[in-house]
Amino acid sequence: MSKTKKGMKEKAYEALKQIDEKKYDTRLKARGIKNISKIGIAFYGKEVKVVCK
Repeated sequence: MSKTKKGMKEKAYEALKQIDEKKYDTRLKARGIKNISKIGIAFYGKEVKVVCK
């Protein structure tokens, strides 16, 4: 959750960074899955910002 509307993009990219740092995709890769979409989501009130990698 972002504290400001302007900070939403930064928080969404931080979510993507967390996915990489914590290696949440490891089990998927171990199962042979190669096409993995990583999605970072940030909220500010009722607004949402989504970034993909």
